[in-house]
Amino acid sequence: MKKITLATLIGLVLTGCGGGGGDDSAAPQPPVETKPQLVMGTIDRIDPVNNEITVNGMPYQVNDVEYANKPLADGIALLQPQMMVELTALTKSNVTVSIEPTMVGIISDITANTFVVNGVTLDYKLDPELAGEWVMVSSLPVVTELGLGYKVLSVIKIEKDDFGNSYELEGRLTNLNEEGQTFKIGASTLVNFSKAANLGEIECDDDRQGIQCLTNADKQWVEVSGEMQGGIFMADEVEIDSDDAEGQEVEIEGIITDINSDKTKFTLNARNQFSINHQTKIEYNDQYVDKSMLAIGSFIEVEALNGVAQEIELDSDDSNVSGFREFEKKGILENITATSFTVNGFKIDIDSQIIIDNNEKLVDLDGFRVEVEGVIIGNRYVAREIEREDD
Repeated sequence: MKKITLATLIGLVLTGCGGGGGDDSAAPQPPVETKPQLVMGTIDRIDPVNNEITVNGMPYQVNDVEYANKPLADGIALLQPQMMVELTALTKSNVTVSIEPTMVGIISDITANTFVVNGVTLDYKLDPELAGEWVMVSSLPVVTELGLGYKVLSVIKIEKDDFGNSYELEGRLTNLNEEGQTFKIGASTLVNFSKAANLGEIECDDDRQGIQCLTNADKQWVEVSGEMQGGIFMADEVEIDSDDAEGQEVEIEGIITDINSDKTKFTLNARNQFSINHQTKIEYNDQYVDKSMLAIGSFIEVEALNGVAQEIELDSDDSNVSGFREFEKKGILENITATSFTVNGFKIDIDSQIIIDNNEKLVDLDGFRVEVEGVIIGNRYVAREIEREDD
């Protein structure tokens, strides 16, 4: 398997030479490109002399470079190895390179093995001298002890003027408050989207508009840009980020962030959903294996058609990047103590990281039907979010 990437490849179909007759149809025909190609991954190598970059082991000639849908005047000079990028082109020459980081912002704190950007604490060892600097972070979603977090791929120091002086943050949307026009990304960063709503800059991939895009968007992957002010991310743009594989032939590498109990459906990178059937081939160490090998945290490569996985390859070097799994329970909440409660008799532990929807107290939910989400730590089921279910 190639190095960690996210790649969506839509095949190029070539027509060959004709044969037989003496008319023009027998002459060699030029390649016919039926669909554009879309590639997303980290940059392996940059060749500024030939205006070329290598992504997923393949070289591409760069036509132009953009960030946040705006062209960058300095083009390839702003690219660096390990940046997450998206390439769009009809051929491998003259591609448009879009820089696609997970976060852009100022490092506010660095410890021995962590740093903080845009209110999010990330596990990654950095040079302490980067504190206070603008950086671009590329990462993949991964289940952690605190819930869905980030596996950092690269942290690159940048000049903010080159990228529009805008902060950027991606992550799972939680705790939507439509009246207060706020939500959280993960359990840490509070996002105020009132400015984005006023500007009409809330987007989704269906016919809904404005705040309607955020309705029922809880747990979806979201991208925001704007500015950090007093620990709050003031968003001037919000986009629900979901990738629909329907109607496409795709190849994607990434991390399984959710999988159902019978392992017939899974989510890759918190936004790509695929199904598995009896024809799906699963490979590990050059041998075909059962789907029981698949788990949350598995790093895989998927080849799929119309959202159905045709082949899945497990990475033998890093087959599971997370020691944690998520769970969900629904039912009547009872038996509250200082350290636990039960849902339909099933014991669930609590700690300081628990979030209760609408700022309710746990005691207020006693006897009510709830939905609980959390992580499995060893043999313990630990709640991360509790929401009262509607009657």
